[in-house]
Amino acid sequence: MKKNLRFGRLTLQIVAVIAFVTGFVLPVHAFDAEVSRETLKGLAGFYVLIEELNPNIAKYANVQKNDISTQRLKSQVENRLRAAGIQVLSWDEMMKTPERPMLYVSVNTHEYEKFWYAYDIRVEVRQLVTLVIQPGKLINGATWSVNMTGVMNIGQLQTLYDNLGLLLDRFIQAYKAVNRK
Repeated sequence: MKKNLRFGRLTLQIVAVIAFVTGFVLPVHAFDAEVSRETLKGLAGFYVLIEELNPNIAKYANVQKNDISTQRLKSQVENRLRAAGIQVLSWDEMMKTPERPMLYVSVNTHEYEKFWYAYDIRVEVRQLVTLVIQPGKLINGATWSVNMTGVMNIGQLQTLYDNLGLLLDRFIQAYKAVNRK
């Protein structure tokens, strides 16, 4: 058991070193292809849904007087969309829209050593889709997404905001590519 624990810790340390050497950011997955961009065509706007932050990062952030919150992330995303000319929908507006378009943002963190965090930031578009196997059955599904994974220490919280901004820029670029006015 102790041997497996040491091996796991060593693996995390190796990942941390690699992430450090490569500039703290390791792009892992990006579902931003022509076919997924087409699913953005005609969507008039988006309700912004931010996943609750992991409490472990908020705990240290408060001690260090860093401001990280779900509300601050939501404001950043909504402001970025508005600045790009993309409509931000209220919950009621989204529910009245046939596609139920939602921009979902998740900032997931995992403390692997005191004050050091692995993180994954995901931005995805969710909307109502139909199952081929069950025509007419509508479900909420992700149709476009990008994410970024990296490592940071608690003093680098701005990294989360900066990298979220990069992912939002990619979304805006994808959206505008298929929704030219």
